[in-house]
Amino acid sequence: MDKDLIKKLAKRIKELRKLKSYTQDDLSYISGVERSTLGNIETAKNDITLTKVNKIAKAFEMTLSEFLNF
Repeated sequence: MDKDLIKKLAKRIKELRKLKSYTQDDLSYISGVERSTLGNIETAKNDITLTKVNKIAKAFEMTLSEFLNF
């Protein structure tokens, strides 16, 4: 993935998490994605698999299409 896309996705996740008043621990529990992984994703340190993107989208009760609409 290119760095700009990773940064946009990181920002999207963090914004949605804050809108839902979720901590990283909350989102980790709901999505099944490790908290440390979420931290690295939110700071754009890690690339992210489509499977993890989908898990996070479901945690926000969004389709993958809705989630990626940024």
